[in-house]
Amino acid sequence: MEVARPGGRPIAPFYDPAEDYATAALVTGATGAIGRAVCRELVTHGYRVLGLARNAEAKARLEYGVVAVVGDIRDPAPWESAIERSDVVIHLAVPADIGQGKQEREDAERDADELAAILDRLCGFVKRHKKRLVNTFGSLLHEPGPDGWVRDSSPISSGRGFGIRHRKTYPVFSRHRKKGLRAISVNPTFVYGSGGWFEQGVLEPMSRGQSSFIGDGTQTMHYVAASDAAVGYRLAIEKGLDGDDYLLADDRPSTLGEFTRLVAKEMRAPEPVSVPEETVIPILGAWKVEAYTFCPKVDSSKAREVLGWRPVYRTIEIGVPVVVREWKRSRTAAA
Repeated sequence: MEVARPGGRPIAPFYDPAEDYATAALVTGATGAIGRAVCRELVTHGYRVLGLARNAEAKARLEYGVVAVVGDIRDPAPWESAIERSDVVIHLAVPADIGQGKQEREDAERDADELAAILDRLCGFVKRHKKRLVNTFGSLLHEPGPDGWVRDSSPISSGRGFGIRHRKTYPVFSRHRKKGLRAISVNPTFVYGSGGWFEQGVLEPMSRGQSSFIGDGTQTMHYVAASDAAVGYRLAIEKGLDGDDYLLADDRPSTLGEFTRLVAKEMRAPEPVSVPEETVIPILGAWKVEAYTFCPKVDSSKAREVLGWRPVYRTIEIGVPVVVREWKRSRTAAA
């Protein structure tokens, strides 16, 4: 390896003793809720982990033991050397401006087109260097069956909720696979943990006494703890079969209201109030409301059978109290 000056010229080679024996993983989106958990899981299991961060502020949030790679997910060329130094690339990144503000369906379609272009470029670089890609779609990659469940054998999404993104990005992924890209996809359902939507949209408002959910709360949802999802990514590297897709979810589906009430109880926040969809749609947009409230039941049997994956936090009743306690502890430590 080489250390580079700010201008990009190498100044001195140095020996990395782990380079000869440890699997190297480049994680895009390394400072996100899933990315941080994945980095932590890989570091503690002996991987050399490189983490893509968009700027110096994001770089400072990388997990301990992660080698920073500063760059823009939209343009892999400046950090192509990080792909070359890695054995596997785990793609979790979504640009910060994607999905922001009020979102109608046409806005979501434009975002999906951009995400497809980003994936297309990344697949090209990974394939060029003959590396392996572990990509993230999500459980809404698949269309639920008449019984309300999605399975790894289910058809690709018709485009409801976040499925609109996967309907456009998965064909890109599939095309590169057919052209020789060694690739797996890992597709968790809604992931709760420090960072991301759970911290920004649930924990932080509840810490200010604001507790609510959209609609009547009876919408079916399915969740998985970030630490459990991270184990799924590691097992996909170690045991996954190229060409396979793996769904991840805990043992029991729940509802939006059940989940939000449980978090409020652990946060000692007020009882959540129901906010009618018609009240929220003019603020968030109809598509975003659909995306926040639609999640089918997820069958993760394939990941359990092929990868040997088992969630430690088998239900939200087990996982949410632990995650909330950890979040409170980290806030106290940072104060």
